[in-house]
Amino acid sequence: MSTIDETLAAIEAAVAEVPGVVDLYRARPTVASAVQAVRGIATNSAPLRTVVDDEAALRVVIGTDGFLPAPAVARAVHDVALATAATHGLALSRVDVRVARVG
Repeated sequence: MSTIDETLAAIEAAVAEVPGVVDLYRARPTVASAVQAVRGIATNSAPLRTVVDDEAALRVVIGTDGFLPAPAVARAVHDVALATAATHGLALSRVDVRVARVG
């Protein structure tokens, strides 16, 4: 079983490989993600950009390339994130994918 940070890092890596995704942005911060960011600064590691909130909802914010339809890219990101979380033993109540930039 992976730690939450390892699982989120795996989700980010999988999302970055989805065709049409060109950027991954920091999701809206929660208390847990703020603590994680501080921990990342202390350990000199890059902060994770995905967030799991208190309701077990994963938040992902992406930028798309503008060539593939943004709704299709968002659906693919949803599916990949959900599958990767399940592979790592993380049960999610939902996956929220927001497209922050197209093209």
